[in-house]
Amino acid sequence: MLVLAVDSATPVAGVAVLNRDKVLYEEFCNYKKTHSETLLPMIDRALKVCECTLDDITALAVTIGPGSFTGLRIGMGTVKGLSLASGKPVVTISTLDMLAANALYAEDLLIVPVLDARKNEVYSAIYEFHGIMQKIVPEKTWGTEELVLKIEEEKKSLGKKGVIMLGDGFYPYEDYWRNMFGENMFVPPPHLMLPRAAAMGVWAFDKIEKEDFADIWTLSPVYLRLSEAEYRLRRGEL
Repeated sequence: MLVLAVDSATPVAGVAVLNRDKVLYEEFCNYKKTHSETLLPMIDRALKVCECTLDDITALAVTIGPGSFTGLRIGMGTVKGLSLASGKPVVTISTLDMLAANALYAEDLLIVPVLDARKNEVYSAIYEFHGIMQKIVPEKTWGTEELVLKIEEEKKSLGKKGVIMLGDGFYPYEDYWRNMFGENMFVPPPHLMLPRAAAMGVWAFDKIEKEDFADIWTLSPVYLRLSEAEYRLRRGEL
């Protein structure tokens, strides 16, 4: 079983080819390039290095959101096109699920991926690992204070020693998180702080085995919030 995983939900672009036991190829770019420039060449390189074509791929995996509105549309449009051209099925993975997979085996800690939603808000969900990764608080858009209160509530309820935070939503509010959690907060090294396409495999293979495939004709990103244009339209500014 071979999966081509594609992620462009955040400023990071990532592509991976993997099977159940091995990551065969991964490419990651987080530097001054637009996803429309990088994504297709990355996919092409991945297939060439692994000496395979789309015919050899069992399924395509793509991040469905939350994240950058433009980035999500580019990634999803790319994968839809590849699926239509090849007939390969598609599984969708939450960006937050993929991030949480970077912190597997943190059994004593709550796992809290955070993506910057701007306006003093983050996209987040809360996870724990106990043999398997479980999402214990659903993803939504949070105010920073609201999220801290929820983390503390879950820590107390589950008897966790602390929290591990990761994602690009950590950095804009780093001082606040550190002030709130102190020594009970843990931060992964840089290579695990941002989305990694290879981490989609933690979730993707189970979906493929259950044939939990997306309908590419109705598939759309999960934004969790309105765009700025939609906000302005609701306020009567457009």
